[in-house]
Amino acid sequence: MRDIEVYFTEINEEWDKEISKYNFDIYHLSGWINASNVIEEGKPQGIIAEYKEKKFFLPIIIREIDSEYWDAISPYGYGGPVIDKSLTHLEIDMILEEIKTFLYKAGCVSLFTRLNPILNKEWDSTIGTSVAHGFTLISDLSKSEDEHWKETQNQHRRGIKKALKMNIGAKIEDLSEQRIKVFSEIYRETMTKVGASEYYFFDDSYIYELANNLQDRLFLVTAYQDDNAIASSIYTICKESGIMQFYLGGTLNDYRNLQPSKLITHIAREWGRKNGYKVLHFGGGLGCSSDSLYEYKKGFSSQELEFKTWRLISNLEKYTELVIANNELTEVELESSFFPLYRDVPVHEQLSQTEEVVD
Repeated sequence: MRDIEVYFTEINEEWDKEISKYNFDIYHLSGWINASNVIEEGKPQGIIAEYKEKKFFLPIIIREIDSEYWDAISPYGYGGPVIDKSLTHLEIDMILEEIKTFLYKAGCVSLFTRLNPILNKEWDSTIGTSVAHGFTLISDLSKSEDEHWKETQNQHRRGIKKALKMNIGAKIEDLSEQRIKVFSEIYRETMTKVGASEYYFFDDSYIYELANNLQDRLFLVTAYQDDNAIASSIYTICKESGIMQFYLGGTLNDYRNLQPSKLITHIAREWGRKNGYKVLHFGGGLGCSSDSLYEYKKGFSSQELEFKTWRLISNLEKYTELVIANNELTEVELESSFFPLYRDVPVHEQLSQTEEVVD
């Protein structure tokens, strides 16, 4: 009606070629989206809207409700839409209204999208509901080595110096099969220590698939003492947009006092600066709260970005019916901000990242 065309497309190499013409992050690539399907347990699908030769891309994971209806969630991580930067806020709202109608006709009840704090920071749609959850932290990699050291808090400087004094070394590594096994052992020990839910104990197959699909866009920074790996973190990189991101990490319990994670972050930031990346995104606290993890990351940079999710109910009648049918919901839960409300699942579905416990 408004010369807006909306259609589904497969998440594959053709999808990657299309979004590569725009400003995107690793979370928008087919390799990431298809690997995320291991976690979200659905069907990867792309939505493209075209308006006056301008395009709007939205990657989703379709989750079946019944034989007729389904809902969708964005792939794990900081995804969100990829948007032609010439589109105005009004044009984006027009497109989203058409997407809502398209989804309704396709049997979609609701859509939950995690917005990218960097690429979607100007998001201001009147369609659906945007919810602010807190802040994430970034380091400006255009700064000099001296500037980075000055913005590093004193306790972190001491931790880095302590690690070096104790002969801890950190290496940049690719994700070989053996290194993934080592990383997984460290990561699982950390998740056990913090009492993480089963959801966060990612199966090795997920890491293998990420490595196979995105080998040139992922690397490890691993800390060693006497050739023993004692801490390790996965970082993602997207050269096209200049974005580098901490993803998952852990430290063996017996070595936490040596502060290896601080050294790892220091080395990763140095690598990003030397290799011409624009920003290192640390993420935020657990659930984007201002907790000890957030304060730990703030020790490397105090520059904040707001993290938002976007929720769309495309079929209100069916949504309401499903909420009513969920007899397990308490009155408190019915008043919560969980989305979609009819899915009685742990709150981790709404969060964007698993984070490492701090030293």
